[in-house]
Amino acid sequence: MSQPNLVVPAPAAIRLCTDIRRYGQAGVETGGLFLTKLGDSTVSVVAVAGTTGIVRKYGLFIITKPAFDAIFTWAEDNELQVRAMVHSHATAAFLSRTDREGGLRVKGFRSAVVPTFDNPPEDPALWRWWTFISDWTPSEAPPCDPTVASTDSVVFDGDGVRAD
Repeated sequence: MSQPNLVVPAPAAIRLCTDIRRYGQAGVETGGLFLTKLGDSTVSVVAVAGTTGIVRKYGLFIITKPAFDAIFTWAEDNELQVRAMVHSHATAAFLSRTDREGGLRVKGFRSAVVPTFDNPPEDPALWRWWTFISDWTPSEAPPCDPTVASTDSVVFDGDGVRAD
């Protein structure tokens, strides 16, 4: 059996859902990115969205180019790679037109939508997942590893990347 291309430790999902819940209870979407060490499939860093260059509304979550630039530069400087973007929706998990057209359209990149943003499920198997091939293709949820005790987390936005 081949090794999965992404493994989400339970603490990574829990950390991201803590942020999703906080913003969801305020009625807006949010999200973050999962990063791995080069050549590794296990998420080692969760990058949650900060404020500068981040747009949050009901039905809309946008990471602007300066915020993307900050996290991708930081990842490269720290020998990490951005492997997946996860964001929330108020009710159902689906890829909206904005998600399909505005997401990172890079072959092999993963995207997930977490439903019920005011009380999100912390199990990635309950999120909906897609992989970009030549378009967004539904995919199985990556396995969740409950044995990993902790995952690093950072906050990123147009002002840079900082400790969480």
